Amino acid sequence: MSAALRSAENALISNQKLDESIASQLATPIAETVQDILDGQYTKVLRERSLIFNGNNDQQKELQTSGDLDTYIDQQLDQQKDQDVFMLLATGIALLNAFVQTNWTGPLLDWNISELILGVKDQALDEKIHAYGLTSLSADSEQVYHLTQRLGLLTAARRILLHVRDNNNATLSTASFWAMRAVFIQQQLLDEHAGSLQELLLTLAKECNFEDEQKDLAIRLELELGLIYSYYGQDKEAFEKMKQAQTMSGFQWSLTGALGRRTKHQTFDVTQLVVLAESKEDEQKQEEVKETLRPETVELQDDTLLDHIAFTKTDQNDQEKEKRHGNLRVIDQCLLLAFCLNVKNTNPEHGLTSTEMAPYVTRVLENANNWMVHTMGLLHKTRLEAHKSRTVERSALQLQALVDQIKVEDSGVDERMAYFYDLLLPSKWDMERELAKRFVSLGVVRSALDIFERLEMYEEVVACYQMLEQPTKAKQVLERLMQESPDSPKLWCILGDVEQNPDHWRKAWEVSNHRFARAMRSLGAHLYREKDYDGCIDCYQKALAINPLFEGSWYVLGCAGMQAEQWEVSLRAFQRVVALDNEQAEAWNNLSSIYVHLDRKPDAFLALKQATKLKFDNWRMWQNMLIVAADVGQFADAIWAMQRIVELRWDKVREACVDTLVLQMLVDSVIQNWKDASDRDGARLQRQVQRLLEEVILARITNSPDIWRICAKFYLWQKRYSDALEASVKGYRAVMHDARLETDQEVFDRVASVALDTVDMYETLGEQEQDNAPVCQDWKYQARLILKGLMGKVRDIFEDTETYERLKERLDDLKRA
Repeated sequence: MSAALRSAENALISNQKLDESIASQLATPIAETVQDILDGQYTKVLRERSLIFNGNNDQQKELQTSGDLDTYIDQQLDQQKDQDVFMLLATGIALLNAFVQTNWTGPLLDWNISELILGVKDQALDEKIHAYGLTSLSADSEQVYHLTQRLGLLTAARRILLHVRDNNNATLSTASFWAMRAVFIQQQLLDEHAGSLQELLLTLAKECNFEDEQKDLAIRLELELGLIYSYYGQDKEAFEKMKQAQTMSGFQWSLTGALGRRTKHQTFDVTQLVVLAESKEDEQKQEEVKETLRPETVELQDDTLLDHIAFTKTDQNDQEKEKRHGNLRVIDQCLLLAFCLNVKNTNPEHGLTSTEMAPYVTRVLENANNWMVHTMGLLHKTRLEAHKSRTVERSALQLQALVDQIKVEDSGVDERMAYFYDLLLPSKWDMERELAKRFVSLGVVRSALDIFERLEMYEEVVACYQMLEQPTKAKQVLERLMQESPDSPKLWCILGDVEQNPDHWRKAWEVSNHRFARAMRSLGAHLYREKDYDGCIDCYQKALAINPLFEGSWYVLGCAGMQAEQWEVSLRAFQRVVALDNEQAEAWNNLSSIYVHLDRKPDAFLALKQATKLKFDNWRMWQNMLIVAADVGQFADAIWAMQRIVELRWDKVREACVDTLVLQMLVDSVIQNWKDASDRDGARLQRQVQRLLEEVILARITNSPDIWRICAKFYLWQKRYSDALEASVKGYRAVMHDARLETDQEVFDRVASVALDTVDMYETLGEQEQDNAPVCQDWKYQARLILKGLMGKVRDIFEDTETYERLKERLDDLKRA
């Protein structure tokens, strides 16, 4: 392909006008087509320059009968094999952009696809093509929103762009990129995520390889791929792609603080969270900033809160002013909004997350250089303000203004489309649904109901009637819809959700010819609540075979498998959960339990390491970690696990937080120098065990004889004889004061055993030399004192017992000695 044609391709992706010198090297139709697409003149391209809709009468009649637009497009592609491949790509782009203009950006089109095919409007043909599109664009049993306008445009665009990609990918460097955009638009029409589309999107992205001079294309690719990952909930991968796009762009930004005030009557300065950002200087100068109309921005009418932060006059604020307010390249503003979205997706929903997101939006809105970027910034702002009492009204009004602007023609199609694919902007019906949900949150349920009824979102309609305490009307709505569409699996599912009747979900499954996965998901959830785990497993397996992109479904399947002791089923399920979301701590924990049952304890250990990393303060996971780590010989990790358990639980359960059997094992691993899982000497962990005993356990727990006994054994190995003897004595004192000593035979037996061990320790260590002196010169006296004290305390109660006789005999031995 010539350099001029490659530049024309690049221009269509990056929305940059062609240089006159390059345009002069292109054939006139190609140069004019590129210019028309950049100007938003898609109708002109499709009507005057595309040969794809020039079917013969037989083909047109066949299409009018079946509505099968894919077959019609394939016929045209076969007949036009000699057509310029670039013009085919341009046709696909024009169709895709026209579809987006209709359903996302506005202004609305005044023609239908039948006019492209027949030259005149044919409503019957448009309806058949629409019905066909509802089926052909569905994926993995997930349905297309049925009120999507001009579905034929996307059906045709997708077919053409995938055809160009399959047959001319070596010739056109951007064919896969445009095909990826078309498939992602298709995904956004569906009720839920579709696994087959996700796989196709990632395949198309891998096929996009851009050269060094195509840097603008590479930036957009990385950013759009980041948005795709974000859409599917893969936030880690999304962030990596966004960072790569930022590096390529040379864009620099940071989250920091600056002194300022947020309220009108504030008398002191507070550090405010702000984003400092700079575009790459040489490229920022190249980008022309146009003064154009902007979306309607609703002003804040509040007597206290300032609409913008009033920054304090300081040297630092003056130095950073340009970074706070200066102009940015539009693509860099798109990047900031993407990073803002990542903050939302990777943090819990509470005030702190909103506070962290706000500076990104503020920085973009300082000087948004594009209509749709400004729109996306305002949309983020409405979401952030929706839960604050002083801004909730402005939030709803602003969202209403954004919904209305799609019908307004005060900005050109070219500006609205220039950066559309670099923003995850909701479709017009999603925006209206968000507005309706905002009304519900404000208690304006009737207004929300009107919107949902107009959008024919019947699940939400039913929910609104239930909120209005009108269940009869909700049922009437469903009955009317069922009469109109008795074989709609979605309606049967909604009825099942309302009545909690499993027969309705089974009916939905039957009428869909066993293809409507939602029916099995709903039935599976019901059977799990009913503790029919085998039935639940069967339902979820059928649903996930159709559409595997449901993390929650895999999780419930795994839980049902564990309950039914179908370990292989639960193993596969939780492996899929962590593949879809690597930060699902509970899934990692459950996975470890399954590995234990399957006698794969090293795998269980690795799963628990991931679980405890994600839920650092969950003592139950650390308890599992402790047992498994000790079992597989990972003694260092077992020491760390025991430390975490003690730190998390000692103030609630005291000595019960220490598993003395495992603690004894850890001490023995050092004393006896056991080899660990990596064949390393156990004695190397001497310092860690000593720290665990002294700084973690004994610093908090001092009344456990078992812990003191283990300490004494450890000190004896270290030849710290005085410490060993002291630990033994403290262990005896810990049990000596048990209130049940004089009433409970078992308690007396246990205390007597500890007393005899302590006496033995006195005898063993008393005369040992340490620091040039005996450990305990009067050891006999101290030993006799212990025995006499205990015997005196229980003489009247347990004098005739065998244990008392043992104490007496030991005391006699000491006297003779």
